[in-house]
Amino acid sequence: MNTFQRLLLIGPVVLLAACATIATNTTTKRDYDRNADFTRYKTYAWVAAKTQATSPAVDQAIRAAVDKGLAAHGFKKADGTTPGFYVTYHVTGERPDAHHYTDWSLNVATAAGAGYYQGWPNNPETYRILDQAHPGTLILDMIESGRNALVWRGVITSALDEKAKDDANKATVAANLLIGMFPPPPAPVAKTQ
Repeated sequence: MNTFQRLLLIGPVVLLAACATIATNTTTKRDYDRNADFTRYKTYAWVAAKTQATSPAVDQAIRAAVDKGLAAHGFKKADGTTPGFYVTYHVTGERPDAHHYTDWSLNVATAAGAGYYQGWPNNPETYRILDQAHPGTLILDMIESGRNALVWRGVITSALDEKAKDDANKATVAANLLIGMFPPPPAPVAKTQ
């Protein structure tokens, strides 16, 4: 067995092992603009975000994986021209962001058409809402340049945990999982009879 054949056998095993370490406590999802025509996009450009990776190795790993994935789908980096879409990513911080708000409603509800009263008027109830992003979540965004509108978002939760924040390999695997979901499949064409 030559070296190339060994690499072909070992490469998928290493990638699978890395995926297994990420996949145990993460979820991966995407959402996109159902009206966007992804076939129109040919070129892209990177745009910086405030919450990108703090480690240069992780930043380079994410960008390299996304560039490679986009190239595999036929997208090219814009060469000084306006791109079809912009690419950016975010990595969430140490803990989820918590937001508090106070509800000053009367807590009035209806039962079988008749109104009834619960609680005192203007009895405030304070709620705590946690953002959806858990610490170490990687969020990948595609923004259409013409409309400056978000057209695709991929999210992998807890992919870059405290111990792995500076782990370029986990960042590569996480970015590959996300970019593997882009572009979304084309909308089915309605059949006419």
